Amino acid sequence: MLAIVVSACGSAGQGGSGNGKTVTFGVSATAPGGNMLQLGIAQVQNYFKEEGITVEPVFLGTGGKVVQALASGKIQIGTSTPDLVLQAAEKGQDVKMFYNWTAKNVTQIGVLPDSDIRSMKDLKGKTLGVQDLSAGPAQLAKAAAANAGLDPATDLKLIAVGTGAPALDALQRHRVDALTTYDTLFAAMTSGTGKKLRYFQPDGVEDLFASSLIASGSWLRDNADTAAGFGLAWAKASVYADANPEAGVRMMFDKYPNSKVGADTGAATKAAMAQFDARRQSLYGGAPPAEQTWGEYPADAVEHWVTYARDYGLIHQDLDPDSVYTNEFVKKFNDFDAAKIKRDASSGAS
Repeated sequence: MLAIVVSACGSAGQGGSGNGKTVTFGVSATAPGGNMLQLGIAQVQNYFKEEGITVEPVFLGTGGKVVQALASGKIQIGTSTPDLVLQAAEKGQDVKMFYNWTAKNVTQIGVLPDSDIRSMKDLKGKTLGVQDLSAGPAQLAKAAAANAGLDPATDLKLIAVGTGAPALDALQRHRVDALTTYDTLFAAMTSGTGKKLRYFQPDGVEDLFASSLIASGSWLRDNADTAAGFGLAWAKASVYADANPEAGVRMMFDKYPNSKVGADTGAATKAAMAQFDARRQSLYGGAPPAEQTWGEYPADAVEHWVTYARDYGLIHQDLDPDSVYTNEFVKKFNDFDAAKIKRDASSGAS
């Protein structure tokens, strides 16, 4: 299936690499969920179209596969976590983060309620279940283990258990002692099951932002207007989602039927909203602020990512922080009437 998807995105992306208007967008998930209502909203509300962009998404499953597809020119824009970007840049890949989508750490450790594991130190000699060994949370877990004084190579065993029911089953049957993944995947895993998990976050990662929109530096130089327009559409859709997530879920289901889990629309909506609420809690601690700057990277947070990755073995040499991100499009990302978007959302405009 992956070979078919990558082949398809390769043929679709040829127009994008030539004129910058058709963008093949690599997504680090198998389908959109409550954490990325922006994609469906931006398409249904014509935010991409208003910028003269046609977006052709391909769902690659993990950030590692997105970075690989970007390196081979199969996609023009993708979603990934910073650790994977830094590792790719260290190997010489031309890759840059250009829109700070998830501005706080959203990776968690999940355990059964009666588990005696309460910190990374308690994972010594334990087995940790991950979505995929190339996924961002697996990389962050290695760094967090080193930060806690463990040797990730000998003190921690990582096993790929996927997501959803298989991952939860692995934990309940004690095939693994803990799970690590994103907040929204934990929400999807437990929504509607009656199962409860206890979560904690590794120390020292509070300001380590998570998902970014990424592209090659050369593509960004040649397609600056398209990159800025893509981010602007994403920002508008983010405002809409915060104002009316239920409408955003309906748009996502309409545009991407495979995002709807099961035949029961009510249950599927509840599950998507649980994901959305989990992500909003991680980012804002509840309701979003009335105003915010979309897509911007704090320079000190980027520097922290580079030093954290280097100090704890995700990368093995110094990288210039300025070489892996840019804020050059932030002004354009925020050049819209947020109040109008909120009014449209409150009326359910579509």
